[in-house]
Amino acid sequence: MRPLALLLLLALAAQTAEAAEPSPAPTWPLWDGAESVEQYSKRAGLEATRTLDLGGGVKLELVLIPAGKFTMGTEEPTAVDEEGFRQEIIMGQAALAVGGLALLALLAVVAVRAIRRKQRFQFSLGYLVVMVFAAGIGVMGGMRRWEAERGLAEYRTASARAKDAGDWEKPAHEVTLTKPHYMGKFEVTQGQYQQIMGTNPSEFKGRDLPVECVSWDDAQEFCKKASEKTGLTIRLPTDAEWEHACRSGTKTTYYTGDSEADLDRAAWYLKNITWATHPVGQKVPNAWGLYDMHGNVWEWCQDFYEPYKAEALVDPQGPAQGAERVFRGGSWRLMYWDCRSARRGWEDSSGRGDLLGFRVAASVPPKAP
Repeated sequence: MRPLALLLLLALAAQTAEAAEPSPAPTWPLWDGAESVEQYSKRAGLEATRTLDLGGGVKLELVLIPAGKFTMGTEEPTAVDEEGFRQEIIMGQAALAVGGLALLALLAVVAVRAIRRKQRFQFSLGYLVVMVFAAGIGVMGGMRRWEAERGLAEYRTASARAKDAGDWEKPAHEVTLTKPHYMGKFEVTQGQYQQIMGTNPSEFKGRDLPVECVSWDDAQEFCKKASEKTGLTIRLPTDAEWEHACRSGTKTTYYTGDSEADLDRAAWYLKNITWATHPVGQKVPNAWGLYDMHGNVWEWCQDFYEPYKAEALVDPQGPAQGAERVFRGGSWRLMYWDCRSARRGWEDSSGRGDLLGFRVAASVPPKAP
């Protein structure tokens, strides 16, 4: 074969092989840890919110949840020497006191000297140097004490969080969600459920109350009919999607902080309820605009339950089969430790009760290559 013909054949074969290779799957940007949902939505080319018409004047509001990485579950605190923290606090306090007293003493000496001489306050260069040195000792001592107190408080908070957590929340592990999705701004209300399903199984009746006494199977049927009604793929969030959305970038016990007072701002739970569910959207939302992720009613997730493993995961969907389904968020009849961002529960898919409701998610349209 002539060299020119051989070269042409080789070039044709290379082009054919290149065409046969699948083009890389399009990727979505990950949340940068600081931007707002609106900023992320512009970067991703998606709407920050969507409102679906369920008919009869009933709407379903959705909020964009960014793709991103987070630590799922409850972390065990790194063991520290509490006595060492206390010693640091004492030493910092001592340095603060010494520096402050020395500075006051120097100022007193200058003041007395000025009064005796009937002159204005005057500082020699030597005095100024000594005063700056004394002030520096005080500032360093104060900072040392503050850092030690903060470290001790963080350790105690993490220890309390780990103590409240069950083994089903451990070990904590890194999860990457590569696709953004939409999630219901509120729990599904009785008005929305009635409009789609034609019935209302709830124990506590009210159009704006979250629907309850619904099983996982009921929630699936609602998602199926809502998808047919709206033309959007409505589904339950996965276990990982739910926690990622709830945390909205936080690592604290609740999305509002670590204390029970912080939970009180975000949730209806045993301490502040009137022995019933409450209308959705009355408490403080999280950073991504979701309400009632803590308390009010437990929320069904898509996954079968299984214990966590330590390895990092990408877009986890849960096991392919199992006996029970996961639900999240705590409820109106539970104490603060059962309403944490990491708290999980599980139940048979046919299980119902006045603590069980759900929140929907919606997949985003496929990204163009």
